[in-house]
Amino acid sequence: MTELTSRKRDALNRLKTVRGHLDGVIRMLEEDTYCVDVMKQLSAAQSSMERANRVMLHNHLETCFSSAVLRGNGQAAIDELVDAIKFSPALTGPAAELNGKEAGE
Repeated sequence: MTELTSRKRDALNRLKTVRGHLDGVIRMLEEDTYCVDVMKQLSAAQSSMERANRVMLHNHLETCFSSAVLRGNGQAAIDELVDAIKFSPALTGPAAELNGKEAGE
């Protein structure tokens, strides 16, 4: 296995936390926990996954994307990235964070 970047390690750790969180949500459902409480936990897990996705975007821009631009493959890298994020409102929507801040701040 190749050495992970610090950002990929960060995303991996976040996703391992989400996995544990989802195990807890499954238990809540099996125990017939109040629906609103389950919904809150699902939203928290979803937010953690969105943060992991932003970390991966940052990693991609710093590594693969910048390398592609330097090799003269910038347009292909842009097209690939646009295709990858078009269905991810956490990355493209009005509440997407830029540099750790909400868009527009």
